[in-house]
Amino acid sequence: MEPSLALDLPPPFSIARPIEAHMSQLRKILIVASARLRAGLVEQLAAYPEFELIEGETLESSLLRRIAIDAPDLLLADARCGSAEAARAAGFCGPVLLLCDKTSGARPKLPVGPAEYVGRPFRFADLLARIRANLRPRETAHGDCLAVGAYRFRPGAGELLHEAGARLRLTEKETAILSRLALAGGEAVSKDILLREVWGYAPAVTTRTLETHIYRLRRKIESDPCEARLLVTEKKGYRLVSRDRPSSEV
Repeated sequence: MEPSLALDLPPPFSIARPIEAHMSQLRKILIVASARLRAGLVEQLAAYPEFELIEGETLESSLLRRIAIDAPDLLLADARCGSAEAARAAGFCGPVLLLCDKTSGARPKLPVGPAEYVGRPFRFADLLARIRANLRPRETAHGDCLAVGAYRFRPGAGELLHEAGARLRLTEKETAILSRLALAGGEAVSKDILLREVWGYAPAVTTRTLETHIYRLRRKIESDPCEARLLVTEKKGYRLVSRDRPSSEV
């Protein structure tokens, strides 16, 4: 039996209007889920005029066409509808929210780039907050670049472009870590969150694994990895310092 999302909002007539009422451009959300779950998500999200909702049935059959035609800003997908890697293959570089059961043992693989899990069942208010948080940063959407020191980070391509022209390839995990830190908009991200959203709940993965990847990233982006200025350590995690200026140049 399919789990349903928690309907914890008041009736539609009392739902608050979007906090960003001045927004002139709707943010497009592609919802890929089974009919029942999709209907519930559409019903609740439709109450917020800041969003334009696009529906799909599975990640394999409808994604290519929907991404090419509608250019969504965010993908909200049920993990049981296919691999989210298909979204990246179709050219989607924006954030992915992957719905999966909290009680299931193995988590589905997150796609390269900005992506995170949403465990079911969930409160709609929590989902809405995560959607807005992922849509707020514009650096990682639609192939834009995020300035990181002397580099421009291209999450969709999994690479760093040096201002002198050199290209530096990143591993899948390095790309996922930088993408998640970039989505935080200069705020610190705890080690627990990075472990959960980059590696899932793999029992063999420890903070030591994360620290090793951070060390390797620092060797790539820092002029002095021992005195980090871009990928800095906070009390319980890490923070990415950038010029915070997106660019679509290549």
